[in-house]
Amino acid sequence: MRKTKITGRKRRAAGLAAALFLTALLASGCQGGKEKYAFRETGISQMDAGDYEGAIQSFEQALEHSDGFVGEFELDVLKYRAEAEYALADYAASAHTYDILVQADGERPEYLNRGCVMHALAGDTEAALACYEKAFAQAPEEEETKDALMALGDALEAEDRGEEALALYEQALAGGMESGALYSRMALCRMDAGDYEGALAYLEQGLAAGDAQARAELLYSQAVVYEHMLDFSSALRALETYEAEFGATPEIRKEIAFLKTR
Repeated sequence: MRKTKITGRKRRAAGLAAALFLTALLASGCQGGKEKYAFRETGISQMDAGDYEGAIQSFEQALEHSDGFVGEFELDVLKYRAEAEYALADYAASAHTYDILVQADGERPEYLNRGCVMHALAGDTEAALACYEKAFAQAPEEEETKDALMALGDALEAEDRGEEALALYEQALAGGMESGALYSRMALCRMDAGDYEGALAYLEQGLAAGDAQARAELLYSQAVVYEHMLDFSSALRALETYEAEFGATPEIRKEIAFLKTR
């Protein structure tokens, strides 16, 4: 852990470099004292009560009453602050706090993955991508790395960058990240590109992987692909399997009734 000197902190502004804020976190480098612990505990209690704005203010006070260096206490407060900012849906602020943690405590997968998610939610896809690539290089099989990839993939696909998302999904599989949901994402990318054969191949691999959590999504997507391919009997079988295993919504029943007429 780096002992980084910090001096006075103003309210952050989105887009400014995290390194600049490492010298602007605390109002005085000499206050210290027990007050910082009291402010931290108050902030935690406020978070538990759902008062995230109040919690952020308390965490700011805890930092202002710190000793002027980023140590274990300050890192702990910053982590809580990032969680409160996320809970408040202030994704840009939370991303910025994770950037500060990276600057102060190194490029740990924990910070990089969570920062990736926050940057993606805030609409800064390039920053999310940079965080993810560093996290994947260190921890390709961690659950948080998968969560970061899913958030990044959403952002890329929303920007019509499905091919880039697909390349990341394929890289993740090659790196040992096994997930039925990942196969489903890859199939959707192929569907968007009009490659239904390719989409079906990914869905079949996903079903063969035996990921129970993703099975419903995979079966439904399989039915959609078959229907696009005008293979209505296979689409019907996929939906009937879905219904037998997971039950059916009115929409599923309506689709099954439709397919039986084809």
